[in-house]
Amino acid sequence: MSEKQTSKDEFLKNYEEQAKDEGGLAPSGEYEERATLKAERDTVYSGYFLESYQSEIQGNYGMNTAVHLTSPDGDKLTLWVNNWEEQHFLGFVKKLEEKGTELPVKIDFLRTKESSQKSDREYNKLRIMLKASGDEVKFELESL
Repeated sequence: MSEKQTSKDEFLKNYEEQAKDEGGLAPSGEYEERATLKAERDTVYSGYFLESYQSEIQGNYGMNTAVHLTSPDGDKLTLWVNNWEEQHFLGFVKKLEEKGTELPVKIDFLRTKESSQKSDREYNKLRIMLKASGDEVKFELESL
């Protein structure tokens, strides 16, 4: 590979060569298609892999967070959370960070409607349990 790449063709040739030599070290840059998970209330979702998330996405009803999950069957999904559920999710992620736990992690989760203790209003609640983390989760996720 030359020190200075002078053309697009030369760059692409060198890029492909490096990607081949380094076993795909360079990311593909391709968009990963994900279906939207419309998680029902009062249903336990078990054995999902939390891969990543993106917060502060403007939606029709305010800010949202896109939670990128993989189902136990290997389906790539996005769960959208906002308001209280978003706060519950971000609180879970903050606790992971405080413990030094990196994504991906394996989780179980449950969405419910709760009654406020201070008023007669209801709000949405997202409960998340950490089931596994570390290399075993990465290997299991890669095998799907």
